[in-house]
Amino acid sequence: MLRKFIATVILVASLHAQDEKFEIIANDVKTRENNVVVATGNVVIYSKTYYITAQKIIYDKEKETFELFDDVMILRNNNVQSKSDYAFLDMKNDGIYQKPTMYYDESTSVWISSNESDKKKEKIYIEDSIVSSCDCIDPDWSIRSSSADYDTEDKWINIYNPRIYMKDIPLFYSPYLGFSTDKSRRTGLLMPSFGLSSSEGTFFSQPIYFAPAKNYDIEFIPQIRSARGLGLYTYFRYADSPDSIFELSSGYFKEKSDYVKEYNLRNTDHYGFDLKYERYNLFNGKKLDTTDGIYVDLNYLNDIEYKTLEDEKYRDDVESKIESRINYIYNTPNYFLGSYFRYYIDTTKDSNATTLQELPKVQLHSYSRPLFLDKLLYSADLKVTNHFRRDGISANQYELNAPLSYSFSLLDDYLNFEIKHSLSLNRFNYSNFSTTKYEDGTFAETNTTLSLNSDLIKPYDDYIHSVNLFTDFNKANTIKENGDLIGVNLIKIDNPISTNDLNNNQRYDELSSFPVAKSQDTIAFGLNHSFYDKNSLEEIIKHKIKQTILYEEDNPKLQNLENEIVYNYILGSMKNKFIYNQQDKKFVESSTSFSLNYNNFYLKLGHYLARQSANAGFDENLESYTIDSRYKLSNRYSIGYSTRYNIEENLRTNQTFKFSINDSCWDLNLKYKNEITAASTNNNLGRIEQDIVYIELFLKPLGGVMQEYEINKDN
Repeated sequence: MLRKFIATVILVASLHAQDEKFEIIANDVKTRENNVVVATGNVVIYSKTYYITAQKIIYDKEKETFELFDDVMILRNNNVQSKSDYAFLDMKNDGIYQKPTMYYDESTSVWISSNESDKKKEKIYIEDSIVSSCDCIDPDWSIRSSSADYDTEDKWINIYNPRIYMKDIPLFYSPYLGFSTDKSRRTGLLMPSFGLSSSEGTFFSQPIYFAPAKNYDIEFIPQIRSARGLGLYTYFRYADSPDSIFELSSGYFKEKSDYVKEYNLRNTDHYGFDLKYERYNLFNGKKLDTTDGIYVDLNYLNDIEYKTLEDEKYRDDVESKIESRINYIYNTPNYFLGSYFRYYIDTTKDSNATTLQELPKVQLHSYSRPLFLDKLLYSADLKVTNHFRRDGISANQYELNAPLSYSFSLLDDYLNFEIKHSLSLNRFNYSNFSTTKYEDGTFAETNTTLSLNSDLIKPYDDYIHSVNLFTDFNKANTIKENGDLIGVNLIKIDNPISTNDLNNNQRYDELSSFPVAKSQDTIAFGLNHSFYDKNSLEEIIKHKIKQTILYEEDNPKLQNLENEIVYNYILGSMKNKFIYNQQDKKFVESSTSFSLNYNNFYLKLGHYLARQSANAGFDENLESYTIDSRYKLSNRYSIGYSTRYNIEENLRTNQTFKFSINDSCWDLNLKYKNEITAASTNNNLGRIEQDIVYIELFLKPLGGVMQEYEINKDN
């Protein structure tokens, strides 16, 4: 009897299979006239596309339709799932009618509950629906609408007369709402930002995103600040080849006259543009041993506000000096060619005429190659730089460095010895004089360096220890020096008294942009060693120490002591690097950091110190510390704190408190931020301190909104 039942079920499925072969299992299967099959009791239907369950089905072979009753569940492609009391499937026309229905897309976690739905091809048309990605019984948020349609292929839903609810509280109504249910890039509105400021009034920006093709997109971000002004920023991205990316952004903001007057701003209009282009394999035809590439980063602005008013997701760290670059390199196994353009805009100045530019610098480098003997190596490096400015002294600089070296091993490779002799030439051709005329400077020297080092390695039970000991002896010899040269024959006098002293310092200041590094006779000793885990080969401890001795006519002087140590442990790392100047008897530079990542807690501390020292080459005092911390209170809640403090100026430049809720269907981020931003005022570059509260709510995958409230603002 069982054998007869199974045979009947399989026979029915086989007879009615065309594009899709179905198999039906049920407590009872009967065949009626006109090729109609009726199955009742725990019915299961499955094929390569569908898995369907119901209590009763009626299958019409000629019309290729399924009619399903009671506890209907339809799973398609192991992803899209729906439940209903009644369903009608039209396999020939790829249509499904259900009433009432619960539709669920597993890939996006979006569900739709409605009184009835009608699927035609890839579109589902829905009446009186509720949409959410939260818990089905008591959703944290939901969208209720009179009607909607959902494209299962494009993953896009259109909702008509939507009302957004948080629990049972209505928050928002709109005649229409459309959004993507996945994360693919597509045209539409991105997350808007709202804000409230005591100085700028109400703030609103709405990013508008266009993605007409896979290789380019455009984003417009209009913004309005009711008490300050309005503006528009535009971003264009284009990939013209698999090896390249092009980005162009521009913006304009118009200030209200009352705001300009109150904060003493330099300009009423703020505008600028940024262009970036990066491409590899430009001319080399993808030769395996040759690489080339171009990098372009052009930036123009009329003042610093162009950057500070930009949307936060595109805003970089604001610097008073804006740099533009065009670099091209061509690299072969034997030669390297580089061309570099540098253009600077100093936002602290009303005019950029006195700012020194590099237009351009060209570099030609020949890699080390044997000369007669395998261990006798030579190389050469030539740089030509055009230092230019409209007002002030300009110069063409020529730099040549040509080293020749020979190395060999001693004591069965325990010691390595190298002797190197290098020729260095530095030439300045000055131009664009005002009143004082300067003589072109030429400086040439040779350096002979004797190096002795030893590389040792020893394994232990749990770790490996590697050691590098070295000593370098350098003898400098000046071949030629003539003309006006900073640091060679033009030395600044600390306490000028006579007219000659004052004239000397004036000449020094005017040529200070063109320094010459004159080598000295030195001896350096150093130790580099590391400990590695024997199994993973990960570095545990790294330590470097180097002491330089300056000797002049039998009068040796200890110079900089450089020390660096890094300890990587299972929960983070500790690092310290310092330079101690023996002549000044003080630390002239120190950088320390500590990180800890334990369970739900993360902490990173940083400290930087620099002290003015003529002997070490530091010209200002700096000291600051940074703190960045996060703690995860639970799977959903986390808090954070970060700050940056300038100890030297006794000034906190940034302080942020964060609180976040990360739920499966929504996120909430609260942030209080106290920061100091730059401003272009009539008194050059000023500072504005402001306290801001950010509120960001994101409903997955609908999108979200960011609100910004300014509590206080001082200038």
